[in-house]
Amino acid sequence: MKLRILVTAFCALAGLTVHGQQVKVRQFKAPLAGTAALKDADDKYSAAVHSIEAPDVEHDFDKKMLRDIKLEVERQYPRKSSNLQSKKTSSVPGPAMTKGFIADSLSGIPPDNYCAVSNGDKAISVMNSYISVHDANTGDYLSRKALISYSSAVGLNNTGSFTVHYRFDPKVIYDPGTDRFISVMLNSTNSVNWIVLGFSKTNDPNGDWNFYKFYGDYLNDTTWFDYPAITITKDEFYLTGNKIRYSTSWQAGFKQTVIYQVKKAGGYAGDTSLTYRIWEDIAYNGRNIRCLHPVKPGSGIGGPEQYFLSDRNFDMSNDSIFLVRINGDMGPGDTTLTVTPIVSNLPYGVPPNALQPDTNKTLATNDGRVLGAYIKDDEIQFVSVSSSALNGNAAIYHGVISNVHSAPVVHANLITNDTLDFGYPNISWTGSSGSNNQSIISYEFSGRKTFPGYGAVFFDGNDYSDMLIIKSGEKSISILSGKEQRWGDYSGSQPDWNQPGAVWVEGIFGRKDSRYGNYMARLTSPYYVSSAVEEVAQVTPSKLFPAPATEFVNFEFSVATAQGFSFVIYDMSGRVVDKVMDAPCKKGRNLITFNIAPLPAGNYFLKAIGANGEIVPVQRFVRQ
Repeated sequence: MKLRILVTAFCALAGLTVHGQQVKVRQFKAPLAGTAALKDADDKYSAAVHSIEAPDVEHDFDKKMLRDIKLEVERQYPRKSSNLQSKKTSSVPGPAMTKGFIADSLSGIPPDNYCAVSNGDKAISVMNSYISVHDANTGDYLSRKALISYSSAVGLNNTGSFTVHYRFDPKVIYDPGTDRFISVMLNSTNSVNWIVLGFSKTNDPNGDWNFYKFYGDYLNDTTWFDYPAITITKDEFYLTGNKIRYSTSWQAGFKQTVIYQVKKAGGYAGDTSLTYRIWEDIAYNGRNIRCLHPVKPGSGIGGPEQYFLSDRNFDMSNDSIFLVRINGDMGPGDTTLTVTPIVSNLPYGVPPNALQPDTNKTLATNDGRVLGAYIKDDEIQFVSVSSSALNGNAAIYHGVISNVHSAPVVHANLITNDTLDFGYPNISWTGSSGSNNQSIISYEFSGRKTFPGYGAVFFDGNDYSDMLIIKSGEKSISILSGKEQRWGDYSGSQPDWNQPGAVWVEGIFGRKDSRYGNYMARLTSPYYVSSAVEEVAQVTPSKLFPAPATEFVNFEFSVATAQGFSFVIYDMSGRVVDKVMDAPCKKGRNLITFNIAPLPAGNYFLKAIGANGEIVPVQRFVRQ
């Protein structure tokens, strides 16, 4: 087959040696493939066809290889009760859910859901093989389109071949520096594989997007691009993915992971020729590093340097973490890539599949690759899934890399539970307390007696809270004809750039029809103090009196629905001072009276958080 590769310029820029292997970086220019508006996409029925046949594992060596590793993991680490600390209530306060709604649940297999939310409260949800836009305040749909209709401007449609008529593996990111969105999706596999990249022209995701496409087999070495992961710096967009040999699976057909480095400004402007680089042959000790995951910003968009993380994700047990750094952007001057191996205090390994109630069908947890990471100051936090030797379940591997810019050190913990398996976590920064970065880790869960749901914990820099159930499962997932059901392959998490301490997340739960439900939620740190504008918009104004006071104060407030509330005192820096009480409140007006005499003189805030996520406006009081 003769291929028309849309690359207008190509040159090998440079090479540098990393641990005995030559890393290559090449520069390309891609023409603008087209411009189209999401709201105008011709998609009357939002139709798509998805195979629900189970993979033939016995006749596919690579899938059988991963299955055999998991069987050995289950043999070495049988499921058992471990009397873990997770069985008792944590002293760390948990996150709160302030908003939550069903996002687009039309999905392929696996759903591959991800999200991006703007400062203007436009929420994009992407999954196989759809894109939807919601009002982030209400959850209402503003549009829903098939990915192929949304990206039809790239010219890959109506080619006469069924194999190119779909899009998959979508990712989307919001850029708070420019108030725009960037999306990426893949088109087909093997020789018809393309990467489709979209840049919104305005802050309205329903408006026009500029589209570019990069050919997956740009070296003509019979490999295609798979499993995209994305992030941004102030000036650039980064995309990583795996190069897979033709007609093989992602497990055994791996050749290498590459990094795309793209100038954002040209994409937003719709430049007729978009400049980008590709970094190749990234390895350590002669072994290519697999599934490099970009490290996203914790707070504020940084750069020009960019970090990436990887591990030995197919090993049953390993303690190696690889920190990759590109030191600058595509401007003048030398740009280099370095690989730093780090030995973790805690080994990780391929996780077992997750159990479900009332069925022998399990949920695929895939391998142990890094699935989420952020950097804040001199620290990176990241998450993956690992086997737990303590109880034999699939656990979250949470790593903290300190001294990132000088002498990086990894300290990791397992988040595990005797009755639940965890899968597809992600992580975002939520604030700092002293020298420790705090984060919210969201993830999917399932168990022998628990339907697949979506949850989160808060990490205070030292320990973890109890699990917040974002969305309970309604039934076990059962779509494929075989025993192993697809579950992921990733989930979404990003900071709420308007409100430090809050994050937006998106993940999967089991619906009543045994298919995928997709849930988007806004979570807040227990130390979060919202803005006055947000507080007034949420509920009827409340008041606390007298002010100042020496002993008893009264807090009068209104709630929308009857529910339990936690009343918490914060100091002026947003740290928790003490919990006043947990108490049920009736719908409408309520009054709580409490004694502030035990507090030192000073200024404080009182915050009430409801069990269903409702927040009563923060009230300031003065202890004389």
